Amino acid sequence: MSVTQKLPKQGPFSPIASRASALGMVSSLKAKTPVGEGNTRPVYETIHAEPNTSFRWHQHDYPGPLARWNHHPEYELHLITQSEGRAIIGDHIGSFGPRQLVLVGPDLPHGWFSPLKPGEVLTGRDVVLQFSAKWIEGLMALCPELGGLRNLLQASTLGVEFTAPEALGLGEKLEAIGTFQGAGKLAACLDLLATLTSAPFRTLSLKGETKALNSPEMQRMSGVITSLMAMDPSEIRHDHLAQDLGLCASTFSRQFRAATGDTFMSFLHRLRVCHACHLLASSPLSITEIGAASGFNNLSNFNRIFLRLRGCTPRDYRRHAREMTALSPADTADFLN
Repeated sequence: MSVTQKLPKQGPFSPIASRASALGMVSSLKAKTPVGEGNTRPVYETIHAEPNTSFRWHQHDYPGPLARWNHHPEYELHLITQSEGRAIIGDHIGSFGPRQLVLVGPDLPHGWFSPLKPGEVLTGRDVVLQFSAKWIEGLMALCPELGGLRNLLQASTLGVEFTAPEALGLGEKLEAIGTFQGAGKLAACLDLLATLTSAPFRTLSLKGETKALNSPEMQRMSGVITSLMAMDPSEIRHDHLAQDLGLCASTFSRQFRAATGDTFMSFLHRLRVCHACHLLASSPLSITEIGAASGFNNLSNFNRIFLRLRGCTPRDYRRHAREMTALSPADTADFLN
């Protein structure tokens, strides 16, 4: 099979929409979100604690107004209860599955995107605990037993994913908080925080918060990021996106970098490698076919970029993935993501 031959869509990372409809989502931003105006789609999430509470716990559906690429000054402990898809946390792009638990630090952009059928809604997909830096710092000052959280909170500036089997129990504790009221709810939260002090985790992003967090560019690029995460990465083209936004390629690149802190091509490479990892672990396609299906125009380019981003070749990744299938599903997920 030639490198350029078109391949069928594979698995849960098939695009949510066709290229035409996904680019149509981007094109619609041109009329709705002109650069420099204040009526663009916000990505800054204002978090309001419930009355007489010191933190916020909530559960929401996907898609929904809270399920988007966003940032806020609060810490966020985020559980996915169901579905698979792609997540973007800082400069990390990776796959996620049910029961993934991630702690996101203040103002670190993040979002989880699931492939959906037309009209499909994932009820209660996200369970979220949010708290301010002032509250958690005061709590640690009053309760030295929680001092072990300091390293975790520092690491969360890059986003941390809790690893199994402890992550499963942590997720259950997070869900249980919603069954309590008043002092019982606070006690359940303290129990979870105490458990977090010794929980194993790994960091996700290489860089911390994006600098231009409230810029018009970032607000506009929120819609672009959402569309990109829904598309087949082999069909994404820089010039097409710029054209649909009514921008020249250089202006689009500048605004994208101002919004995300990264170049468009670097973002696209990470998105394509994420897709390739899924195919390497789950499909019988050859390495060459997977490179083409992920949008790489030749095998050497695919191998070079994959090695730079993943620290191993596609062939080694596939071999390790197959070896991991003999381990627990949780250990396998930790490697594959």
